[in-house]
Amino acid sequence: MDRKRLMEEAIHSGEMEGAYVSAEFREDADEYVKGDISIEDLMKRTKRRWKVDREKGTRAV
Repeated sequence: MDRKRLMEEAIHSGEMEGAYVSAEFREDADEYVKGDISIEDLMKRTKRRWKVDREKGTRAV
């Protein structure tokens, strides 16, 4: 399966579960799809964003 389809399915799945998918995550996902960052980098960015957002009391991906 290609990167674009993986991201589309992951985002759709999250939204179906009621998750908010932030613009920042979508931008990072686009970078991953283009091959500019690795899946590890995408995960690190997401985890870092979650930590900051959770400290503020919000939940965003």
